[in-house]
Parts: sequence; C-alpha cells; structure tokens
Amino acid sequence: MTHDDSQSHGRGVSRRQFVKQSLGAAGALSVAAPWATSRLHASILGANESVGVGFIGIGIRGEILVRQTQALGDTARILDVCDLYDGHFGRAKELLGDGIRTGRDYRRVLDNKDIDAVVIAVPDHWHKSIVLEAMEAGKDVYIEKPMTHRWEEAAEIEKAAKQRQRVVQVGSQYESMPANARAMEIIKSGKLGKITLISGAIHRNTGTGAWYYPIPPDASPETVDWKRFIGPAPWHDFDPRRFFQWRLYWDYSGGLPTDLFVHLITATHALMGVHMPDRVLAIGGAYHWKPREVPDQMSAIIEYPEGFTLTLTSTANNNHPHPILTIMGTEGTLEYFGTRLVYYPEPQLENYTYSTTSWPESTRRAYAEQNDLDAESMRPLLTAEMKTPPPEPIETPGRESTQEHLAKFFDSVRTRKEPTENADMGGRCATIGHMVNLSHKERKEARWDREKRAVRL
Repeated sequence: MTHDDSQSHGRGVSRRQFVKQSLGAAGALSVAAPWATSRLHASILGANESVGVGFIGIGIRGEILVRQTQALGDTARILDVCDLYDGHFGRAKELLGDGIRTGRDYRRVLDNKDIDAVVIAVPDHWHKSIVLEAMEAGKDVYIEKPMTHRWEEAAEIEKAAKQRQRVVQVGSQYESMPANARAMEIIKSGKLGKITLISGAIHRNTGTGAWYYPIPPDASPETVDWKRFIGPAPWHDFDPRRFFQWRLYWDYSGGLPTDLFVHLITATHALMGVHMPDRVLAIGGAYHWKPREVPDQMSAIIEYPEGFTLTLTSTANNNHPHPILTIMGTEGTLEYFGTRLVYYPEPQLENYTYSTTSWPESTRRAYAEQNDLDAESMRPLLTAEMKTPPPEPIETPGRESTQEHLAKFFDSVRTRKEPTENADMGGRCATIGHMVNLSHKERKEARWDREKRAVRL
C-alpha cells in the first residue's frame, strides 16, 4: 500500500501523532527517561497488533526476509522498502504490490511514522551507521549478521540499544534452528560427558557459493546508486562487481569468518551458553576462486575458558556432506544439522590388547588377573561383552529458521521483551569472526581481553 503521513489505515491521525498530541508538548517527549520511552512505545503498539515494518536492503538476503515476513501473515505489515539498485524495486512490487513505497534513501524509511521496526540487509560497511540512525529515529532493528564490520563497533551499538531502549536483534537464524532446544537439553543432561571439542563447517562448491553472483544486464550508474553504496568506504569508480559481488572485498565484507563462521559461532554460543573465547588462531587463502580479496577457504581454532576448543572450516571448493556442528564429549557425540540431530554413544570400552602384545604370555595373564581383565581379549571383565550402541537419529520438526527468527523479533517489538539474539550476543559473535580475520592477516594469535573487552594481537 502507499503511505500517507496524514492517514493510518483509515484513522485520521497516526498512532504516534495521536499520542504526541495527547501529551501536549514535544518537550515532554524529548526529556523523557529511556524507560519512559520504552513504556510509551509499548502502549502505542498493542501486544497483538501487527508491526509496521520497513525494509532497508532488498537484494539476495533482503528479498528472502521479505518473503519470510509475508509468510508470517498478519504479524507484520511491510510498508516501505529501500534499495540502491532499481531492479530490486520491480521484485518488491511483484511480492508486495504496485502500491508499495520504494526509494533509494533509507532515511525516508526512518522518517515514516507508521513504521515501528526496520529490517536491515545491506553490505556490512553500512551496518553501524544505519543501525544507530534507526534507533535514533525510534525504530526497533533487525540487522542481518554480522552485526559489525569491525569489532570496535559492537560496544557503540550495544550502548545505544540500552540507552534508547530499542529492540536490536541480529539476524543469524542459527539461533532459531528447530534442533536447538533438543540439542541444549542433551548437552545440559550430561549425556555427552565432558565436551572438549566442537567441530563446525559450512562448505560450498559453486561460483555463486563463492559469491560470484550474477550481474543483471541493466546494471549501470543510472540504475545503481553508486555513491550511496560506497558511503563510508574508500572511493572507487563505478564497478558493478563491487556492488553485486561485494562479499569478495574487504571494504564491504569480512569474508568467510563474518558471513559463514558467524553462524557456527552463534549456534555454538546458543547451545553451550558461552560468551567469549580466550584466543583464536586462523589460516586461509584464495586457493581456487580468483580474482578476489577475501579467502575462499579459512580454518580457525578457537579456545574457550570453559574447557573446549571450537574448530571451524569453510571452503568454497568442495561440498562433501557433513554436520553443521559435531559436538564431541567423553561419553557421546552429537551431530547437529540444525533441523535434526544424530546422537552417538561413546562408552569407554577399554582394551589392552594393543599395548600388551609385546609382553610374554605369562606376563599378560598375570596383568589380566591383577586388574580384573579377560585374559583373551585383555578387556575389563565389566565391559568385555559390551559393544558401542548404534547411532540414534533425532528428528526435530519446527518452523523454517529464518521465519522463526523473524517471528521472535516481531514478538519482541510488540511485547518489549529481550530479543533472542540481542546486540550483546550479536556483537560478541561478530567479534570472534573479526578475530579470525585479524589472526589470518597478521599471522599471529588474537586474544580477547576480558577486563577491557578488547581484541589484542
């Protein structure tokens, strides 16, 4: 539908206009304490009322977020969309109707008084500016991962969210995977024993998987707002590859660690309840797909103070089937696929055969007698007949993860409860991705200074 500042779905004034007029003076609003602003917002938007939403960025990921928002029905009303490539507006109108408001300037979306929240899906180098301006405009924010383009930006976003009492949810749908609740239940039960190693991987083996996205035939300085795209980044003359394949360039992206590793980190933090690692070591390179600035393959070792190591690998050069995470404990292994699980019991079935074959037979039998072993198998008598149980598949049905993640966000907008992946968690998970990049680039260990909440090399 088209937007008219004087109308709000048949009513004479918008909700915010009505509240402002009723209070009688803008000055009262300007000096209101943050908690009062939050209470005011909650009173404007009822717990069951549809959320007015604006989309900033409706490219590959943004278009998916539009469709998943539509799938939620009356939960949210998409009122406005912004993008820097005119062709994306055509797709928006196919999905939302010819009357949907469109434009290149995101500030117009922030000025729309009927919009309660914005969904931001733009290149990483624009995240901080738009998120901060959105909160300043009184909007709640769904920001696609990674929350930041540099680790130093996280504290400023988190501080603004607290001061302005805004809902900020980071869009890593791995926080909302159907398998999460069951996986956490298994981990907390102790069924896996002491978890010491988690291995994570996301692989691809296509050009588009390596971010060489197709460039539309009408791409030109007329159809692309190049100056706005560059924004705070170093200037380059118009290059459609930089615009449509921006993940290949450090100016706009953090590459594999902040685009794919951040999902694995988010899932690990959600399942294990951890906050930050002590140190990170990483290595990678552009081994196959060229030209590009960011690596097409990265590996990282991340050590947590809770007593386990997270190893992460992503390559654009092979896509052999694998779990998203393999969680390995002293008594069991859990393969985590996001939408299902497989549990492998790992009983400690000791066997001394290999380590005693060099002994004389009489010595072996004496040792077996002294240590309650079966003399033939050299296994403990208590477990000599035991075998490792078969793996146990665990189905975890649930809503599609992006749709579920958006639903949680809109619920937080209405109820003012803490979002499922707030700015604190989103900033920490992104920071670990930045630590991976710093370790790779500087060829040294990256450490987290807990006291000063800073990255050290």
